[in-house]
Amino acid sequence: MSSNNNDLKKIILTELKKYQERSFSDLISEFKLQYKDKLPKNIGYIISNAIVKRIEQEKKISFDDFFIKSVRINDKNTPLESMSFSQINYNEIINEDWCNSNLNKVFNTEFLFFIFKYNNKQDTEPIFISSQFWKMNSEDFDLVNKFWELTKDNILRGDYNNFITIKNNFICHVRTKGINSQDLILTPQGTYQTKRSFWLNASYIKSQIKNEYFYC
Repeated sequence: MSSNNNDLKKIILTELKKYQERSFSDLISEFKLQYKDKLPKNIGYIISNAIVKRIEQEKKISFDDFFIKSVRINDKNTPLESMSFSQINYNEIINEDWCNSNLNKVFNTEFLFFIFKYNNKQDTEPIFISSQFWKMNSEDFDLVNKFWELTKDNILRGDYNNFITIKNNFICHVRTKGINSQDLILTPQGTYQTKRSFWLNASYIKSQIKNEYFYC
């Protein structure tokens, strides 16, 4: 890793500390984010992205080399949801190799986690407690490779009922990510199937977050 990259990361972490210990509502007000009804499900990412854009403008730096993700954890330090990624295009994945796949590209990229925590069960909104740079290790990367190949094989065989699920206790899984059960996409077999995406398991994410961040 280059010294320039390390310097950039130090600058980023220093700037992000200015926004820590602040709640969703405080940060929404800070960035003048307007919502008429309930907050969108991805409000954590929206807030994170607003912080990123401001730092980029003020410090004339770029976050382009990092994959931004928000993580919400409860008072027991467990992520509240698995982490979703891009929708699986059934007709594209069958013509891809692992080396040129989108999932390979994603996990070859360094992540920047924005960690929001509910400090107790009574909290109605989380606090931005910390941020962490993270990149998947080679052993887990190989597991994701095998997972991707199994997913591709399922699609080639037209088997849309036996993807790896969260119940398989793997580090990742396939799950639906459509608007509803009628949100379908064409398959290589000429049928229509529910839209699905790749997900990292919440239990795996917990294992990757540095322990010192839980108690900030």
